[in-house]
Order: sequence, then structure tokens, then C-alpha cells
Amino acid sequence: MMKMFLVLLLSVFSLVQGKVTPDYFPQCKRNDPQIEKCILDAVEVLKPKLLEGIPEVAVPSIEPFSLPTLKLDRNAPSLRLKANVKNMKVYGGSNYKIEKFKLNLNNKYVAELKLSLPRVHVTADYDVRGSQVLTVDINGKGRMKCNFTNIVAVVKGTAKEIEKDGVKYLQVDKIIAKLKLGHGQVAFDDTERPVAASSAAAFFNASPTAVLEIFNPLIEESAATIFKAYANKIFSIIPLSEILYED
Repeated sequence: MMKMFLVLLLSVFSLVQGKVTPDYFPQCKRNDPQIEKCILDAVEVLKPKLLEGIPEVAVPSIEPFSLPTLKLDRNAPSLRLKANVKNMKVYGGSNYKIEKFKLNLNNKYVAELKLSLPRVHVTADYDVRGSQVLTVDINGKGRMKCNFTNIVAVVKGTAKEIEKDGVKYLQVDKIIAKLKLGHGQVAFDDTERPVAASSAAAFFNASPTAVLEIFNPLIEESAATIFKAYANKIFSIIPLSEILYED
């Protein structure tokens, strides 16, 4: 789910003309007094391309959005979790709505993006060991399906200039992600402990808001790590002069 939000945030930084970026990218000038509006308009123009992905600049498809591997590790009073999640696919990302976008280019690179999604469906393979939510055992291995509704995400990021072989690039320093999920429902098809998995799903589905509140810090930390890694992968491809061009 969170990786999809990264694609939209990165698209915001990439909507400019350059030798690396494709010809169909809309153009926004660095000194445009309405640069935020220009970028938001351009994101809408690019939406069909975001559905397919833009391999020229390492932007993957958002429908569905795929995350090959995710490791989760948390040890807190209400949540003890060690899990490997593989083959994750997120459906519904194309229905995003950008609620707010801010960009500060005054001698620094700071961006904030707020967006909402009415509904997201997630499928993945999981392997969970030695884990517990409150008093509920969630160990096992199998396939999970999740539905989430009324999602709001806020992502803030800062970047700096670096130089490689005489060419300037952007590098992300810090990313903070905040996520709010309105409602959720899960199902587990466990190959090792089907009865325990069914009980864990029933526990979650009976009080999704309370359980999501427990998981939220872990989700936000994982999202920030993923965002930063993928952002730097994309920014390492495109020279700074092609991300923000001037007259």
C-alpha cells in the first residue's frame, strides 16, 4: 500500500523536461510562481502512464502495485512481530485523490504530499514467527487478503544535492510518513496453523480500528524506509538539471 504513495510523490519531482525523462512528460519550470499547480495538473496528465509504469525513470505501475519482499520486526508491549511478507500486490491505487501538495525550493528541497484513497485491496504471502498482538498468537505461514477503506496518507520529505562524476543529483535525506486507515478486514489462508489463523482474523475483524492503531507505528516506519530507498533509486538516474530545469 505505502509503496504506491511513493510513486505519486516521486512523479511530482519528475515532471520536467530532460534527456532522461520521456518526451511525453509535461513541463514545469523551477521558477514558475505556480509550480505546485503546474505539477498537480501534470500528475493528472500522467495518470494513464502511472497505471502502466514509466521504466525510463524507474517508476513502477500503480495498478496493481507490487512489492517483492518486506521484512517486519517490532518488539513493543502490545505488538511483538517478526515477519517476512512476499509477493505483495496492492489494488486500487489508481483511485487516488491529491488533497494537498507543498513544494519548497528556496535554497532547499522540501516536499509534502497528502492524498486519500477510498479503498485498497492487498494480497501477499506471509511467514510469521514468534509473534503476538496483545494476547493473540499470530504465528504461521500462508496467504493473506486485506481490504482497507478511507485511507489518508501524508508524506514529507527533504533532499540535498550530491555530485557524481561532475553531475549533480538529488539524494533524499529524510522521509516521514503518516497513515490513517478508516476500516480494515483481513483473511488468512494458513498452511501450517489454519485454526489459529482463523482466530487471529476474527480478532482483527472484530476490532479493526484498535488493531490498526497498534500496527500503525510499524506501518509508518516501514513506509518511510521504503519511500527513501525507492526515491533515491529514481533520483540516482535523473540528473538534477533534468528534474528542475530553468529558462
